[in-house]
Amino acid sequence: MGRLDGRVALVTGGSGGIGRAAVLELAREGADVGVQYNHGKEAAEATVGAVRKLGSRGVALQADVSDAGSCERLVADVVKEFDGLDIAACFAGHPIRTAEWYKGYTALTPGEIRAPLDIDLLGSIFVTQAALPTMVDARRGSIILVGSTPALTGDTFGIPYLVAKGGVLALARALAQVVGPKGVRVNALALGSIETEATKRATKAADRKALAQEPALRRWGTPEEVARVVAFLASDDASYITGQTIVVDGGYALR
Repeated sequence: MGRLDGRVALVTGGSGGIGRAAVLELAREGADVGVQYNHGKEAAEATVGAVRKLGSRGVALQADVSDAGSCERLVADVVKEFDGLDIAACFAGHPIRTAEWYKGYTALTPGEIRAPLDIDLLGSIFVTQAALPTMVDARRGSIILVGSTPALTGDTFGIPYLVAKGGVLALARALAQVVGPKGVRVNALALGSIETEATKRATKAADRKALAQEPALRRWGTPEEVARVVAFLASDDASYITGQTIVVDGGYALR
């Protein structure tokens, strides 16, 4: 018996990286999972195949989280497929592009500034707007948003990304107060350096080695370590936790 038996989850950005790990951990705990993707259909379908091997039901669903109408259709498809929605975890995010990340602040173009806001922040807003009516009707639900430790501590690079993630953390605190009386919990993660294929592609080996020395644990985190926190927040083990930012960064923020 899993902690999430009989529950339905939606994970955006669930076709790879940390999102995929979250999908599999939720399925391992018994949840049926809708896996949102934008362009990676094959990867999403492969993730769904892994969900089914774990004994849960899964479905891959295409949606653009930066579009409100697309998010409404996404949630409607999950509810129709599984007859409900109990968990929404928003992992869809703008990819880190080194040239943009290290670009001088005043040189950033409007498009470069808007991209993380559209996907990370507005995507979280649109998905939660679409998901909440079903959760409120059932008077239960867990929403898990994804922020970043540097959004708490500040940094000199990647400022549009940090602004978007800071907005996500504020969204979690605000929504928790709005929907708490209706039985829905909202929490956020503040993630440090988590090693995925995407982060490997975006950083040089020397930089990865240096980054590993920054947190107190002196290493990168793994997607699976994040996924276990997601499953905890989605479960009744976290039934009295809402409006919180759970820092999963190996002690980076202690510097």
